[in-house]
Amino acid sequence: MEQQTTLQTVERAITFLEYVAEAAEPPHIREISEALDLNITTCYHLLRTLVARNYIKRRTDGRLELGDGVNKLFRSYRRTTDIEEYLADVVKRLAANTFETSSLSLIEGDSVILKVLVEGSHRLRVAGLYIGLKGYEYRRAAGKAVLSHLREKERSAMLDKSLADLSEKQSKPIRKALEKEFKQIAARGWAIDDGQTEEGIIAIGAPIFDAQGHVLGAVSTILPTVRMEKSRDKFIQSVMAAAGEATQLLKEAVED
Repeated sequence: MEQQTTLQTVERAITFLEYVAEAAEPPHIREISEALDLNITTCYHLLRTLVARNYIKRRTDGRLELGDGVNKLFRSYRRTTDIEEYLADVVKRLAANTFETSSLSLIEGDSVILKVLVEGSHRLRVAGLYIGLKGYEYRRAAGKAVLSHLREKERSAMLDKSLADLSEKQSKPIRKALEKEFKQIAARGWAIDDGQTEEGIIAIGAPIFDAQGHVLGAVSTILPTVRMEKSRDKFIQSVMAAAGEATQLLKEAVED
């Protein structure tokens, strides 16, 4: 098994932060040094970094507590979780209407991550389809649906990460083809993964947007190519309708 490499400094900083978060009372830095068996100088270095990023604040009595930076992380986490719960029924209805496996994927950082997966009544065997799926956004339907609506800087960052395993010689023609495809996706409202991720499997994805019109993710339907060929237009319309419903629900949630 390939050994995973981690950064000791990052691990220590996270452990330091977790100790402050879980302490029954705001601790002094010397308490943390003793509890974590860390050199006091190392603890001061960690503290200065965490204070600078506003993840920890130091009270006038010297005790430490969580800073507003943690609230920012929590709000972002809570927002994503709320969206998952709020739109889960949309995915369920899409699966019920198409009889095919359907999903919701959301943007997190420079990735598009599969968050909700609902199996349809028709069987689908795809080994690489699971909650938490990310990467290869440049060929996944959900990924392309999102990429086609991102601002240039955000799109570039996501593409760079998605294509990181390829050489420049391999990625250059892909980028060129995607430039044309993204314009088509934006114009028609849906993206397709026609056997690019797995042979014989096709996926249709349509973007969802927040109340300000920013793309948040995509809903998708995944099925064998042979079943898509029979009712292609129906599947496309169903996915686009689900994406429209999700976008409308998010808009109404803000208005309420």
